[in-house]
Amino acid sequence: MPETQQVAVKRPQLHFTAKKNWINDPNGLFFDGKQYHLYFQHNPNGVGHGYMSWGHAVSTDLVNWEELPIAILHGDVADIFSGSIVVDHDNTSGFGDGTIPPVIAIYTAAAKDETNQSQAIAYSLDGGATFTKYAQNPVIDRGSKDFRDPKVSRYESAEGSYWVLVAVEAIERRVVIYRSENLIDWTELSSFGPKAAVTGIWECPDLFQLPVSGTDQLKWVLIVSLNPGGIAGGSGTQYFVGEFDGTTFTPDQDVAAVEGLDFEALSAAKWLDFGRDFYAGVSFHGLPVDQQTLIAWMSNWDYARDLPNDGWRGSMSTARTMNLVKNAEGNFEIRQQILGLPVTDVVSQSVTGAETRVELGSPALLELHLAGNVSESAKLSFYRTDESLISEIAVDSALLTHERTAGIVDHELYASTQRMPLPAGLTEITVQVLLDHGSIEILAADGLRSLTDQLTGESAPAYGVLRLAEGTNASVAVLPLDEIEAGTNA
Repeated sequence: MPETQQVAVKRPQLHFTAKKNWINDPNGLFFDGKQYHLYFQHNPNGVGHGYMSWGHAVSTDLVNWEELPIAILHGDVADIFSGSIVVDHDNTSGFGDGTIPPVIAIYTAAAKDETNQSQAIAYSLDGGATFTKYAQNPVIDRGSKDFRDPKVSRYESAEGSYWVLVAVEAIERRVVIYRSENLIDWTELSSFGPKAAVTGIWECPDLFQLPVSGTDQLKWVLIVSLNPGGIAGGSGTQYFVGEFDGTTFTPDQDVAAVEGLDFEALSAAKWLDFGRDFYAGVSFHGLPVDQQTLIAWMSNWDYARDLPNDGWRGSMSTARTMNLVKNAEGNFEIRQQILGLPVTDVVSQSVTGAETRVELGSPALLELHLAGNVSESAKLSFYRTDESLISEIAVDSALLTHERTAGIVDHELYASTQRMPLPAGLTEITVQVLLDHGSIEILAADGLRSLTDQLTGESAPAYGVLRLAEGTNASVAVLPLDEIEAGTNA
């Protein structure tokens, strides 16, 4: 579909969109003690990918966002690709003026002629509103055309603390790890990969700690986005759990490189999301480890450039907090929970029969609970006001699928069915379904499984229908969310 074709696309209420033009990867997420800052890849000149700069928005609740002026604008010779932000409380960089800790952005300077990608920094002395590019940029230059997406954090040890940067050599499917004392001078420490899913290029790495639920243990997690080659096709995000000693990341499970697009083979990797539209997610700087929170871009490079637009194109996922759970095999898995959703009165419907209709008509959170003989299936279907099907969830004890129809999207890769294997041995299943204008986010098994799909151009479904196989015991609760303001400043 041509980029110039505009159609009426209803804005989401629960997800960030820019006032106008193109957005993709979240960048530089940080919490300043009062506000959450979301920077993002943004084209100030149109609804297509280009002239990449850093847009900026702030929120106090991770749902309602105020869009601010562009923070870092592309230049004549380089675009501003993805990166991260840290607050330099100790002024290790020397950019501070002694009154306010400098906010340091480190990003990929992508040469417009596509000959080189290097890492550059910019500093802010007004809390992240405006930035000055460092005069001696770049701070890391490997002479590579595909070296990008730096994510910086502070590493603390008994011997002292220093800055750690992870970035990718994208074509090599390799995460490179650097160290710095001052955010300017960097030394390479080690690299990781290629491992697990490698059919696509690697992008947007992040290295952080997560607590293990029910214990005082912390583990390290390395997430890596890749495109194509995701578990649902096109863009996807995998993760590794292990240990980081300040120099080297060592995974608990050494998964060999998986070539190809076979679903069963790709299932050997750990996936942050099993949907088509959850990519380039990164965590917030400035939050305690037990509040580690991530936001992703809610799209897929298979069709992102061709989606219908209404003068704006692209949205972010909800914010999700994360921790780790040890599964029956003794391996660690990420559990996600959606943050910031004020729930109104609960309307609950319990059914054991063949079919129940659930009235919706506005963004809502649904909870589907299956108990007893969960080997029998349940289907939850969503419809427009004209009674045509938007999408359908099917779930049993082993597998959840989501099938979406094309709707207004004329792209051969859009209409699709996504599969999400469920943890083994479940005797009951709870599935959360967050419906907004233009998207569906499904969390199952207490957040151990996630599936995110766009429903581009769709208003929140008018109603849903729950259909149960004979003998299935299930209940569905509808938690209306229609008091939320639109998640944008438009």
